[in-house]
Formats: sequence, structure tokens, C-alpha cells
Amino acid sequence: MTEFRFDQWLDLYATRVSQMRSSEIREMLAVATRPDVISFAGGLPDTRVFPVNQIVESTQRVMLREGHEALQYGSSEGHEALRRHIVEMMAEIDVEVGVDDIIITDGAQQALELLGKIFIGRGDTIIVEAPSYVGALQAFTSYEPDVVSVPLDDMGLRTDLLAEKLEELIKKGRQPKFVYVVPNFHNPVGVTLVEERRRELIELSGKYGFVIIEDDPYGRIRFDGEEEPSLRSMDENVVYLGTFSKIFAPGMRLGWVAAPRAILEKLIFAKQAANLCSSSFSQRVTEEYLSAFDWRKNVEVLIDLYTERRDAMLSALEEFFPEEATWTHPNGGLFIWATLPDGLDSGEMLAEAIREAKVAYVPGRAFYVGVEKNSSMRLNFSYCPPEVIYEGIKRLGAVTKHHLALYRSLLRGYSPGSK
Repeated sequence: MTEFRFDQWLDLYATRVSQMRSSEIREMLAVATRPDVISFAGGLPDTRVFPVNQIVESTQRVMLREGHEALQYGSSEGHEALRRHIVEMMAEIDVEVGVDDIIITDGAQQALELLGKIFIGRGDTIIVEAPSYVGALQAFTSYEPDVVSVPLDDMGLRTDLLAEKLEELIKKGRQPKFVYVVPNFHNPVGVTLVEERRRELIELSGKYGFVIIEDDPYGRIRFDGEEEPSLRSMDENVVYLGTFSKIFAPGMRLGWVAAPRAILEKLIFAKQAANLCSSSFSQRVTEEYLSAFDWRKNVEVLIDLYTERRDAMLSALEEFFPEEATWTHPNGGLFIWATLPDGLDSGEMLAEAIREAKVAYVPGRAFYVGVEKNSSMRLNFSYCPPEVIYEGIKRLGAVTKHHLALYRSLLRGYSPGSK
């Protein structure tokens, strides 16, 4: 009798396929988008307040003026007029680059995948923050690296621990390829890397010879606090990733990479193999929007909206979560990182939260490599109105307190030597 196998091609796949995993966040969104569920799971900008009429007008202008070109293939580097806008935007954060220092990608996510392709060989060492952006972990781990994680605190990446880890790796003959960081309003934690640690990271890069990948999707979504200098502004060898997903529209799927020319050349080769070029249509519509309308004013609308929602979530957490719980207080971005009292596992609690309380979040374990249990959760505040945030945190607080009471009752019923 022939043995049944669900995947008859299992023996034919490359070994790296075994490292590929579906994003826990993407799987959850199918449930979290149900109308009866309050979702803090996705990292969703609120497209309901986007300037739709301006986008329609931009699209119409592009099609009437240059429709044939907009519907054609484009260059692998990207539409030059859009890259000129990016040069101006980078100058506003004191980063001096030219159009030839930039390529357009299908969102910053494609940039992460391309960087993994050109830098990572099987068994190579890379360093990420702990926790780290799950999309980056997916992009990198498919190339089978040895991932080394360095913890964060309220001031961002622990550069003192990074220095210790680097020294340990070098002594073992392991040269890290790169350090990946989200320095502004970190995903998932929401913290910002302070200037002193940014300088220390730059110094460590020079000493140990690794590349810094600076992923900056949220830098322009600042609510309050002092702006920190871009890592790229401090060192021209930093690879900088930007995106239009948070300041224009995620559906356009446009991001960019600013990198040293030698690295950029390899990225162009990798991009040509991946998709030839990014959408000419999306690039031209985005360029027209940036040229014709006050896009910065539209970003300010988002900032005001998200600030109100962040404050609503912080207030609700204070009111409804156990006093032993802690959470971050981000100065921008889309996320708060809440940590439950000792003994609770946010992953184990999720099913009840969705089923009974009709509220969703992302368990902390999704943002680590090789971690099965974690007491933290990522909470998105950008999409839900304040009153919905209040109700959702109220429900989630009740679930958390229920699990905490259950855990404590089990502790009281346990004594050493009992069976």
C-alpha cells in the first residue's frame, strides 16, 4: 500500500524551505478582521482618513499625461522623478544622497528580502534586536543564517550587550554580516534608540566590520519628544530603508533603499532577478501626489489622529490592566508593547481573548527566534477609534486578570513535593 503524503514534492524542495514559516500576524488577521472582533493585531495605518480624492486626481493626471509609460515596464532602479522626491525627503533628516544612491522596492519588505539574499549564506551570523520585526525575521531566516539576538530596553538596543556579544563571536571566528535595527518607534516595542547608543552602534560597526541596516518606516510619525539623528546621517555606510506605506498608502507597495554604491549594485542585480522592476503605475501616481499636494499636511492629520489613539490606549491600560503589568510609552509609530505579570503566557491567552472577549493582539513570541513562551504582547493603536480602544483594552484586561487569578490559585495549591 502506497503511503499517503500530503506534499508529494517534499523531497524536492531546497533545504531552506524548512526555515520558512507563515507570519503569525498574517494568519491572525483573517480572524482579527471579523466585524465582531476588536483587533489590535495588525500594523495598519488608518486608510479611512487617507486623501482619496487627491489620489484619484493624481491617478487621472498620470493616465492622461503619461498613461502609456505608466503601464509599461520601468527601470530596476525606479522612476527617477520619484527618486528625486526621496532625495529631498532624505535631506530633511540630514542624509545627503543622490538619485543614483537610491533604488525603489516593493515596500521596505522587499528590501529586507533582497538584503538577505545578497548578504546571507547558510550558517552566516546576523544580529537582530530582541524582540525584532517579524517580517525581517521571515525575510532573513529563509536564507538559513545563525541569528543572534540582543535585548532592547526603554532606550533601544543594548549596545553594551551588543559589544559583549560581538567580542564573543569574533573570538569564535564568527564574523557577523549585519546588525538589523528599527531605531525609531520600534516594531514591536515602540521605543526609540537614543543618540548615545546610535553613536556606539556606529563605532562598533567600524571596529567589527559589520553592516548596519537601519529600517525606518515610522520616523515621520512622531507625536512628541526630541528627534534623534538618523544612523545614515551619522555614517554613509549605513543601509537605510524607507517606505511610503506609513506616510502615503501601503497599498501602493513602495519603499526604497539608500546604500553605498557597491551594495546598491548587488541589490539591483537581486531585484532584477526577483521582479525586474517595481510598478511604474504606482511610482508615477505616488510621484504626482507628492508633487501636486501637501503630503506633509496629510501626515500631520495622521499624527494628530494616532496621538489621540495612543493616549486612549495608555489611559485604558492604566485603568484596566493588572497593576503588575507594564507597557511602553512610545513617542510615535503604531505600537505599544505590554508585558503581563510573571507566570502568564500571552500566546496561551490569545485563544480565550479572541473567542470569549472578541479582542485580538499579537503574542510576543512572534517577534523572537526560537522562543515558545513569552508574557508580552504587541498592541496596535493606529486603526481603532478611541472608544473602541477603550472597550477592547477593557475586555483584554478582564481576560488578563482572569488568567492571573487562575495562575495564582494554582500556585497556592502547589507545595514542594506535592503530586
